[in-house]
Amino acid sequence: MKPSRHDQNPSRAERTEIPFPSRWQRARQRLNAFHLRDLWWGLLDRWETKRSFRRMLIGFLVVGVVIAAISIWGYPWWTKRNSVKLAREWLAAGRLNYAVEAVQQAIALDPKNPEPWQIAAELARRRGQKEKAVEYARHAAELAPENTALLIAWAAEALRAELTAESEQTLNKVPRADLEKSPDAQRLLGEIARRNLKLDDAKNHFETALLLDGPIALDEVPLGLILLNAKDPTERQRGLKVLTKWTTDREWGATAARTLLSDASGHDDHPAMVQWAEALRSHPGCTVSDMPNCLLALSRADDARFLQVVTVMEKDHAVSPQAATQLLSWLNQIGRSAEAIRWMRTLPATDMQRPPLAVAAAEALRATGDWTGLQTWVDHQDWGAEVNFLRWAYGMQAAHLLGDEAKADELWRTLDSHAQLNGVHALFAGSTIYSWGRTKEAEALWWRAAGQEGKIALDALGTLARYYQGQRDADGQYRVFRQLHLLRPQDAAIGNNFSFFSALTGREQRLAEQVARANLALEPHNPIYAATSAFNLFMQNRTEEALALLKPFATETHRSPALAFAYGLALAGTNQKSAAHALLDKLPAETLTLREVEVIAAALKN
Repeated sequence: MKPSRHDQNPSRAERTEIPFPSRWQRARQRLNAFHLRDLWWGLLDRWETKRSFRRMLIGFLVVGVVIAAISIWGYPWWTKRNSVKLAREWLAAGRLNYAVEAVQQAIALDPKNPEPWQIAAELARRRGQKEKAVEYARHAAELAPENTALLIAWAAEALRAELTAESEQTLNKVPRADLEKSPDAQRLLGEIARRNLKLDDAKNHFETALLLDGPIALDEVPLGLILLNAKDPTERQRGLKVLTKWTTDREWGATAARTLLSDASGHDDHPAMVQWAEALRSHPGCTVSDMPNCLLALSRADDARFLQVVTVMEKDHAVSPQAATQLLSWLNQIGRSAEAIRWMRTLPATDMQRPPLAVAAAEALRATGDWTGLQTWVDHQDWGAEVNFLRWAYGMQAAHLLGDEAKADELWRTLDSHAQLNGVHALFAGSTIYSWGRTKEAEALWWRAAGQEGKIALDALGTLARYYQGQRDADGQYRVFRQLHLLRPQDAAIGNNFSFFSALTGREQRLAEQVARANLALEPHNPIYAATSAFNLFMQNRTEEALALLKPFATETHRSPALAFAYGLALAGTNQKSAAHALLDKLPAETLTLREVEVIAAALKN
């Protein structure tokens, strides 16, 4: 009997439900079934019974330890080394911008490593930042004071930056045995001795470097330069021979020929002047600034050969106004402006009426004293907004020499008014007319430029400082360094000069003493700052204090005229006249301002 339909499909109420577990329930069931203890015993069983399992597990452990070590120590070490390596590679390739980024990263990753600071110093030097190069090299040496190579590198950077005293002090920190074994150190000591005119010492140092290096140009060329100045004819001949040997060298040939040409010109040796002028002129390393010296030597030694060379150069330089201007300028520089005028008459008139040829032509007319021709030349031309200031300067000079003071005054007022608006033109025009002997007008133009903003003001004040130094003018120096101190109050060297000239001229004495005291507090072992501080005390009649301040520096007076000046005055002020004379009488009068000479005379008299 078949089951009924009802029997085949029981009702919902009659069916027994078996619930299907959800995903979360299944996960919970698996977790409940998991026993760590069972797993552990299982692993132990496999460890004991399965040799391959043991090997595999040991391998995993070793790999894990290696990965952990690499992540903790290896990768940072690799990153640091790679940054330094990358910086050196970019530096070697001449890609300085990329090298800067790499060295910055290297310093950030490992700031106590001297190597990236070394690279930073080289980068700064290549970019012309000599003071930065010294700073970085100094920092590198301070990070590893036992590393004498870093000290020598610091001394080299200091010498390149004209910080001779710092270079010498740094080399004093190097053990004598290391100095004697280092050709780099010997070269530095030789150059320092040469700059201090201790030529015998310089010769000995370069000779030592030569013994350590072998016959290389880096030692022989400077040695040859020193031997040229020897009083012994044999030594001088050796210097000539050494330098002659290197004149054909691609890297050092121009330097050697340049030195030999200068020596020949100084001794008025005509055959040698011709020989080395021709050698330098034809060398690939000959520069634009070498050409006037070559032409001047040929002009003095062999006029026929000079004219032959100039004739060839005239054809070569007629190709463009810029090239023609270059040759005209060289002829003006060496006093052959007559040849310049002759040749410029053959050049296209349209080119001659515009800068730069128009300016070179005006200089040739001025140099030959053709004042009427010069006035006519500048009166009938327009050199454009960028160069007209020079046309007014040439016109003013011509008018003065022709006795037309009304016209000269009018042109001066035009030039002076323009200088108030354009500091660059004021600085250039001032330097130009100063070379003509117009010092009063030049000084006024330089002060116009000094009243501008930015770099042009600093350049103008630097020019004024050199001018007043030549004039031995203490008041002018005070004005310059007061302005510089206002522009750069944090610059200790500027502040030191401001303090000294303020005290010397009796102005702003309280501020001057504060600046000197602050400098000395920052660098208590600096003899220059000590001298300035003591001089301030001396000018306030506090001579006992000045002398006490300077006594720790007494042994250094032979190295520093500033220290000898202040110490001598302090001795004179405490009635130690004999000792004061011993110091003050040795100071070259031409290096002192007229006011300093007066102060010395008064101190020794009283």
